[in-house]
Amino acid sequence: MTGGDAMADGVLERIADDGVIRAGTRASGGVFSHETAGGGFEGFSVDLLKEIRRGAERRLKRDVELRLFPVTPSDRLNRVADGELDIVCGLTTPTWERERMIDFSLPFFRDGTRIMAYREHASRIADVNGLEIGVVEGTTTVSVIAKHLPLVKVRTYANIGEAMNALVKGDVHGISNIGTVLLSEAERVELDKSVVLLPRTSVLATEPLACILPQNDSPWRDFVNSIFVDLLVGIESHASRYEEIHDRWFGRDGLLHFPIDRETRNYLANVSIWVQ
Repeated sequence: MTGGDAMADGVLERIADDGVIRAGTRASGGVFSHETAGGGFEGFSVDLLKEIRRGAERRLKRDVELRLFPVTPSDRLNRVADGELDIVCGLTTPTWERERMIDFSLPFFRDGTRIMAYREHASRIADVNGLEIGVVEGTTTVSVIAKHLPLVKVRTYANIGEAMNALVKGDVHGISNIGTVLLSEAERVELDKSVVLLPRTSVLATEPLACILPQNDSPWRDFVNSIFVDLLVGIESHASRYEEIHDRWFGRDGLLHFPIDRETRNYLANVSIWVQ
């Protein structure tokens, strides 16, 4: 089936026929998604995809398989736009430019763009002339740095792991991404010097994360959104399924301790625009 045929029929209709959700996620997305030793994938956004699969089984009244494929910041949009993948969930910020070729789900996470630097370089961030900051190519971080720190020299890398290696080797003064990704990298790599996140008490930009969906497929988009809305029911009173998944990865016993603050809780509680 070609990409055009898949979109003409609609993703839900195709899943009802073949019982397969073709989903993309990052192989090196830290706590959001990463490849396991056995060649599979796990992480916060992978668990969200599993919830979508279970919801599809309930809706379609048939077994549904979730097939996961690794994507990169450079190819994730095109693979959905071309009909190769039905959905990509991971580290994607909605922008109007991206919206020209694909659609987005409701946001499922919110964080802020910051810079991680060795503590010895932290004081230099205020004087940005000559600083080199590593970012992942194809991400909104590139434009955020250009807008808020125009004097910084940006060096791009294929993934956050390569950017982190550049920081460790001293090729850059810092690396930039959303805070959870940076903290996840700091946990993954055994550093011989302490790091800090900058700005210390604010962010360069607030970024919601959403799933990438095919353009002009309302039934599929509405279905995915309905799953997210159901997961968020009760979040204002600390009683949602979303929090159970979140705590598995961001709780005290998770890969990264990153609790939901009050502002984010209120934001997620108001993600749904539908009256029940």
